Amino acid sequence: MDIEEQKRIEAVNRYLKGDKPANIYREMNRSETWLFKWVNRLKTGEEEWYKSHSKAPKNHGRETCKEIERAVVSIRKTLMEGNENESKYLGVGADAIQYRMEKLGFSKDEIPSVSTIKRIVKKHGMKVNKRERYKRVKSKKRYTILNPTQIDEMHQMDFVGPRFIKGYGAVPSLNLIDVVCNRVHIEQYDTKSMDNIIGFLIQYWRNNPIPRYLQVDNGMYFIGDFKYPRKFSRFIRFCLYVGIEVVFINPKSPWMNGSIENFNGWFEEKFWAKETFTSLEDMRAKSTHFVEQYNDLSAWKNRNKPLERINPAKIMNNSLKISLGKLPLTKGKIHFIRKVDNEGKISVLNEVFKVGEEFIGEYAWATICLAERKLEVYYRAKDQDTPVLIKEFEYGLNEVVIPLRQDIWKT
Repeated sequence: MDIEEQKRIEAVNRYLKGDKPANIYREMNRSETWLFKWVNRLKTGEEEWYKSHSKAPKNHGRETCKEIERAVVSIRKTLMEGNENESKYLGVGADAIQYRMEKLGFSKDEIPSVSTIKRIVKKHGMKVNKRERYKRVKSKKRYTILNPTQIDEMHQMDFVGPRFIKGYGAVPSLNLIDVVCNRVHIEQYDTKSMDNIIGFLIQYWRNNPIPRYLQVDNGMYFIGDFKYPRKFSRFIRFCLYVGIEVVFINPKSPWMNGSIENFNGWFEEKFWAKETFTSLEDMRAKSTHFVEQYNDLSAWKNRNKPLERINPAKIMNNSLKISLGKLPLTKGKIHFIRKVDNEGKISVLNEVFKVGEEFIGEYAWATICLAERKLEVYYRAKDQDTPVLIKEFEYGLNEVVIPLRQDIWKT
């Protein structure tokens, strides 16, 4: 008999002899509830009433039937092998298993919960090492002033690769994702050029809604050269021309583009590393199937979320002719996330602006307002819900800024 059991017996004996309950549990440094728990346990007539009962659940819930368990195991094996055309790019997680069970005709009542699927997988020794998710560090989301909640409100885009095809050469992939619904669009090219990027966007936006914001890194194929100040690349001019605000993340901070970076990891692991390609055309044909599976799975995961689309949804007018060689500068805004250096300065389009030494090491949000010819700098402190305008600079331009054309889109 241990010390705790002896105390329980002593307390109950004192109670039976008429000691005041308050004196008993206070002197024994226990609670009133504790005392009467053991008094009531004695009254049950149990021979060893002073012993603790097991806290394990007396019933273990509804046991998954063997047929469903076999189905989960079979689907898991198929996903791990990755040879089935209908599911080769889905991954092997519990959500992918649920998705496949629904596609195979299992009813909602038959499809096990995520926790049950994980238990079955563990029971049959079919666990695999998890893919490391892209890590977001330091930011706590204070680096951005945007909080997209609607489909087509913000897209992120990035080049990944190149992947070398034996006997053919290097092939990079241009990947785009909607940060709210996770729908993707990708295409592969021979080079990472601005012409390919603009052609990619024209083709996509003539069949799909244009976002309000497009977030990218600082690659030369997006931002242009690193020599001349206040020089706007053809990519920037094109986005402004169709009514989009471009957001450039801080240099060497890919975690700020977390949605597209996470997808790039999935793309490389589930597609590039698994497939063998013979040419650019072969890769494009296979990537179409990959995108269909990824988007279908993403839509299935979001099936119970009340997601809304931007309204009105704007699609590029197919009949519109755009002279890409000489695009004008159109009214709009261009945004930059920049880390304040040790002198209290930030760099925007190859030009330095002093924002203050009190912001050294912090992230600032700089916006070029072309119509007003101003550069506005915002900062959000730890205790602030919204960013505050901390600096404003005149931003003179050597060319005319034209109004946004309203015949760019069809709605």
